[in-house]
This record gives sequence, structure tokens and C-alpha cells, in this order.
Amino acid sequence: MEENKLTGVYTEDMKDVTVSTFDFRTIRQCDMVYVDKTEYAYRLARSPEGSFFFMSRPRRFGKSLFCSTLHELFEGNRELFEGLYITEKTDYGFGKYPVIHFSFSRLTMLREFFLSDLQETIELEGERHGIELRYNSPSKMMELLIMQLVQKTEKKVVIIIDEYDSPFTSLLESDDRAFISEVRAVFNSLYKTIKDMTGSIRMLFITGIVKLANLSIFSAMNNLNDISMDPVFATALGYTEKELSDYFGEGMDEYLEEHPGEYKSREDFQRKIREYYDGYRFSYMSDESVYNPVSIGFFFTKYHEFRAWWIETGASTMAVEIARNNSLTELLDDERLLVSPEAFSIFDIEDIAKGKLSIEGACTFLYYAGYLSICAYDDNAIGMGFPNNEVRRSFVRDLIRKYRGNTDLNDALWMMSFTRACREGNAGEVMGRLYEYFSAFSYELAGNMGERFYHAIFHAVFIMAGMLSYSEDRGYRGRADEAIVTDRHIWIFELKVDRSAEDALQQIEERGYARKYSYLMKPEMKVHKVGISFSSSEKRITEWKCI
Repeated sequence: MEENKLTGVYTEDMKDVTVSTFDFRTIRQCDMVYVDKTEYAYRLARSPEGSFFFMSRPRRFGKSLFCSTLHELFEGNRELFEGLYITEKTDYGFGKYPVIHFSFSRLTMLREFFLSDLQETIELEGERHGIELRYNSPSKMMELLIMQLVQKTEKKVVIIIDEYDSPFTSLLESDDRAFISEVRAVFNSLYKTIKDMTGSIRMLFITGIVKLANLSIFSAMNNLNDISMDPVFATALGYTEKELSDYFGEGMDEYLEEHPGEYKSREDFQRKIREYYDGYRFSYMSDESVYNPVSIGFFFTKYHEFRAWWIETGASTMAVEIARNNSLTELLDDERLLVSPEAFSIFDIEDIAKGKLSIEGACTFLYYAGYLSICAYDDNAIGMGFPNNEVRRSFVRDLIRKYRGNTDLNDALWMMSFTRACREGNAGEVMGRLYEYFSAFSYELAGNMGERFYHAIFHAVFIMAGMLSYSEDRGYRGRADEAIVTDRHIWIFELKVDRSAEDALQQIEERGYARKYSYLMKPEMKVHKVGISFSSSEKRITEWKCI
């Protein structure tokens, strides 16, 4: 078995995995892993003429690859689709259409370059089709491009716009409101032109992260079909459980052969992958969830290391700031947030930039950005929470840093000593580290949040440490504030604000919190029951007892 030096993947049987190529043609011609999504491309391709579609998904979630797949499909390049769903299980004829394909994430969003950059982008699309376009307004250039393509090919055009919202999200922190208005006016004119030429358009497909108000894409295009939460397309992007097993199973088996004894079975290995990277639900009418594709890609190209790969490709500081500004302490306590289906609507760019989102608006923005997912749906209320451990640990860590403000606490060293103390059963060291943790908080930043906030940040530390932890864990006679399970130690914590540590310990004993874990007990395991007293006036731990 040889290791591919470019990818880090053992490739005796498994194809190479790419994390940097989002071009369908390249992936197919280079025989890389391609998770077959042509069933969904076929559903769009068989739509009536003049169909306009919009699909939102978080960044790095496969939007560009899907757009590239549609591009090759409508250009009639059947050879690239051999062996895939669309050739094996449908009668699609691969008719050839002229395709106009833009990715607006590539635009230079500076006042002095924006307009010329957009004009050049349209001009280059014309050159690709052998059509010369003189510089003019972008909307006029688009009109001429569509007209001349229809005349040249005698076919209606397919328009694909990837990352339509990127020019606006890149300007969220800009103070140049006049420039933002100018950008909005340019794109409004461009989209109005497209709408006015519906008779010349076979299909329009647009992707982005959020739906933005004051753009004619959503106001003027009354025929726009938003399939973002359509249950039929819930698994169009990302990988299902079956797809992970089918396309990456050989990679898992190869790793297990190279590392015998690390996992009990492939199912055990896949369970851990699921906990880290699965959990994204894109329709409250569908129960099926998907894995983050870029995280899976990095996992299989970076020596199967469990890390926050998606977060590391570009975490959103704005998402964390929105959570803090709206006091979403439920995120620290792993509780579900409830929103109505109507909350998944259009965002005003000004509200996002100026922190004016409502609590429901903040929750749905975090959903669109990929930091929250749908957990449940009942009685017209949607329950939302973190999709997986990757997002949970990273987001809670960054949110805690926002609440702490500037501090000298070295997170990496602190976490290392804290987790080691938990695993070694060193109560004094555990409590010493927790004392440092609470002392580092800026309670001016936290505001007057009451007792619940102290419980929330107490639970957050165990999320960040990546330990097997349970907040408000239900037992048969009540709920412990926190329960931690390591290989040789079980920790039961009860936190009391402005009450004694003895009171906390007494509650652990009287309600039998430790009994729930009797099935885990082995001869070498020890249970630690810890009562903690926290002073709301002194903002610190004042007393603790452990038995």
C-alpha cells in the first residue's frame, strides 16, 4: 500500500480526494473522488424553460462544484457523466445550450476597481463564446451577451451565478455607505435585465449564503423558485451517511488496517466522524442530515486528524459577534433555540452590518452561515442547535473569548493542563484551572445575565476541551449541572450561585446523581462528586468541596 504524497491518502483502492479543486471537469478527468449529485442536477435540467432557481448553503459546502456540474451538463458534455446517476438511471438527452457562468466571489470590492472588474468578468464570458463586448454598463453588456448568444446558437441561454451575495458580505464592515449603494444599484440593474429577458433564458441558477433585501433578484424576480429548504434538495450538497460509506469506506478500511486496535470497528470509526462532521439539516420537512464536504475532504487528505477543518478555512468573526450581541447564552449551554419557519426570510445588509438583527434574525443568520442546524420541528417551531462537535467546540471557544475580552490566559496550555487533571483524577488541579478560567472573564462584557450565564460558561469549558460531557444531565431524581466521563474517572459537578459548596454536595447525594453512571463503573474507575460555590458579587469561585 502506497501513500499519495500530494494528498496524504492511502490510495491502493480509494481514489484521490481534493480540497482545492471545485471544477467538475477536472475532478472527473483526473479520476478523483466525486460524490454523485447528478440526480439533483437532473431535477433542475428537466425543469420547464424560463425556470429561475435560488439555493443558499454555507460557505465551502459544494456550491461551486454543483454550479460547475450544471455548466458541463447544459453544455452537453456527456462523456464527463458516464457511470453517474444521470446517464445510468435517466433518459436525459444532453442537449447543448450556451452557458453564461459567473462567480461573483472573485470580484475586487474596492471603489476604484469594482465596476471595471465586473465589466471585464462579463467581457471574458463573451470571449469564451467568441462574442466581442465593448465596455458599457454591466446590465447593457449582459443584455448584449444574451441576445448575441441566442442569435448565434438559436438556443436559449443558461445562466449560472455562484456566490451572488459575496460582493455585499465582503462590504459588511465598510463605512463607505455611498459605495455600497452604488454596488446595489449596479446589481439591481443587472438582475432586472436578466428578469426582463426571461423569454431568452432556458434556466437561471443562483447560489449564495443568505437572501439579501433591496436586491431585485428577490423583489423583481417573482418567478424565482427558492429551493434552499426544499426537502427534495435537502441532500443536494454535503454527504449523506450512505455516501460517506460508499465513497470513503475504502479510505476508512485502509486507515484501520494501518492502525489496528485504534477503533473497535469501521462503525466505531464512522461514529466518531459523524459526531465531528455530520448533523447539517437543510429542511425542517426532511430528517436526513449531511456531512460537511470540505471537512470530510480535509479529514481524508490530512492523515485522518479530527480538527475543525471547515472553521479553519475561514471562521466568521461576525457570526460570533452576532451571537454575543443577542445574548445567545443558550449556545454555551448546548440548548436548542426555537424559531418560526417565517424567520427564514430576507436579511437587510444594514441590519447585519449594524448589529440590528432580532434574536430570531440572529438565529437564522447563524443557520445560513453554517453555525446552527435544524434539530427538530414541532407545532410550527423549529429547534436549532450546533450541527456537530467541529462547530460546537470552535464556536463556543470563540464566543467565550468574546465574553472574556483581553486576557493573559493561554488557552492551549490551560486546556492541556485542565484535561490532563480531569483524566488523572486530580481534584485540586481541576478546581485550580476552573478558578483561573472564571477569573479571566470580563463581566462588563457579559453584562447582567444572572445565574444562567454562570452555568452556561461552566458547561462551555468542557465543550472546548472536547470531553465527554453532559450539561444538566437528566437522572431519575433530577439533573446534575455537569457530568464528565473519562477513561478512569467520572466527575459529577453541581454549581451553586451565592450558596455553599456543602449545599451543592448535599444535592448530588440526595438526588443520587452518580447512580446513573453505575453501568460504566469498572474496578479501576473512581467517581468524584464536586460541589462549587460561586459568588455573584465577587464574580469568582469562593468555595469547593470534593468527595
